Amino acid sequence: MACIAPVIQAADFDCVEDVAAAQRDFGADLVQLSPGRFRYGMSLVDLGPVQVQSNAVEGAYLGRARVAPGRWALFYPTGGPAEASRLNGILPGSGDAVLYGPGAELLARAADGQRWTMVVLDVARFGEVFDRLPGAREGRAVMLRGLLARAPGLLRLPDLAGLGSVGQPCAAVSEAVVDGLRDALDTALADEPSPPRRLRGGRSAARITSAAVEYLAAAPGRPVCCEEIGAALGVTPRFVNRCFDAVYGISAHRYLRARRLAEARRRLMAAGGGSLLVKQVALDLGFWHFGRFAIAYRELFGDTPSETLARRRCTAPVAE
Repeated sequence: MACIAPVIQAADFDCVEDVAAAQRDFGADLVQLSPGRFRYGMSLVDLGPVQVQSNAVEGAYLGRARVAPGRWALFYPTGGPAEASRLNGILPGSGDAVLYGPGAELLARAADGQRWTMVVLDVARFGEVFDRLPGAREGRAVMLRGLLARAPGLLRLPDLAGLGSVGQPCAAVSEAVVDGLRDALDTALADEPSPPRRLRGGRSAARITSAAVEYLAAAPGRPVCCEEIGAALGVTPRFVNRCFDAVYGISAHRYLRARRLAEARRRLMAAGGGSLLVKQVALDLGFWHFGRFAIAYRELFGDTPSETLARRRCTAPVAE
């Protein structure tokens, strides 16, 4: 499934029937449990292969649903009382997540005041990451203890809903989020030792890495993700990452981020403007969290994006 420009929706519901009807990837049956006022605040960000649904609940409810074919679903708490929601009898802690495979049944008890996030992921893009977990493949709920500490980017996904107020997010933002999420989850769930210098089929890691760099050189100024590189070279995104790690000691995802930061610097050096230009350059290159973009930019180049612009304005020739 191809990435799309982020589509952002938000809604508030005051009855569980409306909440059930609003679910896109589940046929849900919900029953209000606590007496009195019920409120369910929801934000949904659709990136194509990934949908991020964040929720805040006032009032408890019980729910039964089934994950759609071709999808994985990852649930994790993002705040609320110590009494967290139960998912198929599992009581996840504040740093845990629960994973459901395609077609799996979900039986949930949501606690009053609970905040949680559901990430629905396309099998074609994330099957390679999750297929190593046999319980999830067999349709069982799988507890992933400590996942949020190993993949802290999951806690930032609800912030995607704020993109509706800045710039014009494009498909590059979605691609960067999806690519980064897959890399983070693949690393967090890794159970294999460091890759050897020669990999499957006798092809060397150096040869694949060189071909990837050559591919990138033929696409200057355009953000490229691991998925695209893998498709072009006839290998999987994980294999591309393993090759870069064997040759350079860093993941292909980190390498691609450095190239995108370099392209951001080139664009900022080539133009005047202000904060709006900085945000638009960031969005065009897939950087949606502006604070983290500025930090990464400064760590790499020694100044902030705004300082790069200011220096450009000072050194630009004055038209006569």
